[in-house]
Amino acid sequence: MLFLQTLWEGIVNGSILAMIAMGIALVWGVMGILSFSQGEFMMLGMFITYYANSYLGLDPVICVPIVGALMFGFGCAVYRTIIAKALRGPRLSQRLITFAVGMVLTYGALMLFGGQYRTVQNLTFTGSISLAGLTISRQKLVPLIIALVMVAFMYFFLNKTKIGKAIQATSQDKQAAELVGIDSETTYMVAFGLSSALAGIAGCAITYYFPVYYTAGAAFLLFGFIAVLLGGVGSTFGALVGGLIMGVTDTFSGVYLNTAYKYLAVCVIFMLIVTFRPKGLFGKK
Repeated sequence: MLFLQTLWEGIVNGSILAMIAMGIALVWGVMGILSFSQGEFMMLGMFITYYANSYLGLDPVICVPIVGALMFGFGCAVYRTIIAKALRGPRLSQRLITFAVGMVLTYGALMLFGGQYRTVQNLTFTGSISLAGLTISRQKLVPLIIALVMVAFMYFFLNKTKIGKAIQATSQDKQAAELVGIDSETTYMVAFGLSSALAGIAGCAITYYFPVYYTAGAAFLLFGFIAVLLGGVGSTFGALVGGLIMGVTDTFSGVYLNTAYKYLAVCVIFMLIVTFRPKGLFGKK
C-alpha cells in the first residue's frame, strides 16, 4: 500500500512539473529560446491566487481561468515589449533575456510582497478520501484534475484550432509557414502567452498544498528543464511524460531512500535516459 500511496503523490507532483515543462517545450519548439522565466511566471500565478483568495474569498479552482487570462495577457505583453526585440539580436541575447526577466520578477516580488511564506486558507475542497486503503487528499486531487484539464486543453488547442495548427506549422518551418500566410509574430506571441498561462495555472493549482513565496518557482523550473530534456526538446507530449517521470522519481527516492538523495536520484535517471536517448524519449533521432 505504501507503494501505491507513493505513486499517487508522485503523479500529483509530476502533473505540476508537466505543466511547467509543457510551457518550456512550447516556447523552445516554436521560437528556439529557453524560457528561464517559467518559474517566476508560476510564482506570479501563486501570488495572484493568494490575494484573490485572501481579499475576494475565491477558491484556487475559481481562480484558474482568471490567472490563466491574466498570465496570458502578461506573457503577450512581455513578448511584445522585450522578447520580440531580443529575437532580432545575437543568439546569446535571446538565451539570456528570459533569465533577466525572471530575475526582475523574482526581486520585484520580494520588494512588493516581502519574503515571508504564505498559505491559502479559504479552500473549498479539504479532507481526504479513502479508496481501498489508499488515502487520497482532496488538496492534492484538485491540482491533479486541473493539470489533466490543462493537458487536454493544450492537446485540443494545438491540434484542433487554427491558431494551434499555425503554431505547429511555424515550429516546423517558419519560412514555409509565412509563405502560406501565417503571421509568425502572432504565433510567437500566442505561444509565449500560452507558456506563461500554463506556468501561472500550475502556480494557482499548487497553492492548494504548497506555500506561496517569492522564490517558489525556482525548484520547479529546474525540474521542468530536466523534464523537457527527458521527453525531447520541443515535444509537448514528451514534456508531459518527462514531468511525470520527474515527479515519481523524486517522490519514490524520498520515501524509499532518503530525502537527501532525492535530487541525486533525479539526476541519475536523467543521465541514464540521456545516455541511451541523447535527444530524449520522444525527440527526433
